[in-house]
Amino acid sequence: MKRQEQTWGKLLKYYRQKKKLKQDEVALGVCTPSYLSRIENGIVIAEYDLYEQLFANLNIDFTNLQHDISEHTTFLESVYEKLLSNVTVSESDTVLLTTLMQNEYSIELQITAKLIYSRYLYSIKEDTDARKLLNEIEPVVSWKKDRITELFVSITAFGHLSFSEFDLLAEKEQDAQYLTNVHPFELANYHYHLAFANHRSYKFHKALQHIELAAHYFTHQFKPLFQLKLYSMKGVIYNDLHRYREALQEYEAGIELLENVESIQTPMQWSSLHNNIAYCYECQDDFQKASEHYETANQYDEDLHSAINWMRTCYQNKDFTQLEKLFHRYEEQLFSIQHHIYQRKLLQYAIQNEHIIQGLKELEEQAFHHFNEEQYYALTLFYAPLWGQFYEQLHAYKHASQCYKQALFASEKVRQRMSS
Repeated sequence: MKRQEQTWGKLLKYYRQKKKLKQDEVALGVCTPSYLSRIENGIVIAEYDLYEQLFANLNIDFTNLQHDISEHTTFLESVYEKLLSNVTVSESDTVLLTTLMQNEYSIELQITAKLIYSRYLYSIKEDTDARKLLNEIEPVVSWKKDRITELFVSITAFGHLSFSEFDLLAEKEQDAQYLTNVHPFELANYHYHLAFANHRSYKFHKALQHIELAAHYFTHQFKPLFQLKLYSMKGVIYNDLHRYREALQEYEAGIELLENVESIQTPMQWSSLHNNIAYCYECQDDFQKASEHYETANQYDEDLHSAINWMRTCYQNKDFTQLEKLFHRYEEQLFSIQHHIYQRKLLQYAIQNEHIIQGLKELEEQAFHHFNEEQYYALTLFYAPLWGQFYEQLHAYKHASQCYKQALFASEKVRQRMSS
């Protein structure tokens, strides 16, 4: 059954009840009341002429009604496509969108408008209001392959990312069964979100499967910003799987795309890509190249995440002159993310000429506990052995042993992620 034709029966019922007419009054001279009942309930799809006659009995021009519904449906889908493509939604679009949310003659249009408005709310960071609206809609979702279910599944997935509910979204991959009839770009977006969620849940192989599906469904479409997101995400996943050569290939493809498509050449995109490249080199112990790319990232768009990574790489590269400059440039009060604050403290203490057991211990207890609690095992793997060396230099072998044990624990966790 065609989706649009299924709504015609519901519209008949809506207008008949609004005009307080009985089925036999509307069916008079057209069909039997029982057949009209089956049409209204979506059990059968009638001939086009029959719908015209039934609506005529309601004093409604069926052709004009169809035209209005078609125009509004096309409008809603165009707004949704803008949101998927990260295109700004105009004020006039939002006005019409909110108007259609009050639509009475088509409940499907009304709910569709509300769903797309919830996605718009997510795009402007009004996450709580977006979720509230989705919660109101959920009871009417049929959980069939209709447009309302499709939109609900896709927008709810995006909402999980907005609330950092990565594990919850990663467990919902079976909901893709409701999206088999959607446009390939919409399906590519959904699998990209699943890839992102699985990556953040440290399920790297599953993340790779979904990013490859996203790339598959995105084939032959010209949306360079989304293509850049695919390159970056696939590179990040490859990097965490220690497949560095493949990761760099994805990043190089991203660089080439940025160089040739002016519309996506923003400081943020350049910075993000160079930060990813830098981290890939850092993971390979090529600290010189890593430092160069972190510096480039910060030149495009100054970012404290890149800054702390740059500091860490300078230490590993024994470039203490540059590290001191960065300490002066990025003072502690600038940082708000806890692991950034702890890393800065650890690095600043590490370059001191003299260490004392108490000072080492205080930082260890604060920072390493946080790293483990938040599952930042890569940070533990770097800082715990370093602290172990400092303890050994002070002949505090028991403390050193504890640090090496933490590093071993983190190493095992990383191994488990690699095999998951």
